[in-house]
Amino acid sequence: MTENKKKKKVTFAKILKKVKIRHFVILFLLLVANSYAWLIYVNTVNNTVDVHVASWKIDFKDGDDQIVDYVNVVVDNIYPGMPNFTNELKAFNYSEVMANVSYSILEANIMGDEYVTIEGRAEKGEQSVTGDLTSDQLKTRLLNEYPFQISFNISSQSMEAETGLALFTTNVTWAYESGNDELDTQWGTRAYNFRQDNPTDPCITLKVKVYITQSNS
Repeated sequence: MTENKKKKKVTFAKILKKVKIRHFVILFLLLVANSYAWLIYVNTVNNTVDVHVASWKIDFKDGDDQIVDYVNVVVDNIYPGMPNFTNELKAFNYSEVMANVSYSILEANIMGDEYVTIEGRAEKGEQSVTGDLTSDQLKTRLLNEYPFQISFNISSQSMEAETGLALFTTNVTWAYESGNDELDTQWGTRAYNFRQDNPTDPCITLKVKVYITQSNS
């Protein structure tokens, strides 16, 4: 083999080696970027698809003056900027009479802070104790006294006979900046510590009684 051919062979080998390394680095970066994007996508989907829907078919029988269902809401984790959490109960009135929809909050547990309302005590057959709140009072507290908001809504308190539909919704929201930095920091830290100390316990649990009564109208 001539000297020129040897030099060309060595030079080509060096170029090929450089190209392979460069391509490998580019391929590796692309894989890392794609994997990261996929993880972001998966986490986003898992965190935002947090909607729970149940159906409830109402049909009054002889002697029924009230039909009751219980909504148990469980929120595993909360933090500033969290995706909105929604729990929905769809009630369908198949009866031949109009119906009215109401609800009472029976119990709530907010990261270890336990509430049993006066209505909740009555449901258990217990006497209320000093400090117990009514359902309406607890509703106001859950909506206004935390940096996050826990709210309840009934789409229609009156259900037409045979075709009536009412949607009972429980929402938990926590804006990234609630407008109160002190409360955001206080409860954000508490939520983090609660999850560290109680990894299998939800941050929020609620028990709500939803009841349908025959309308007199």
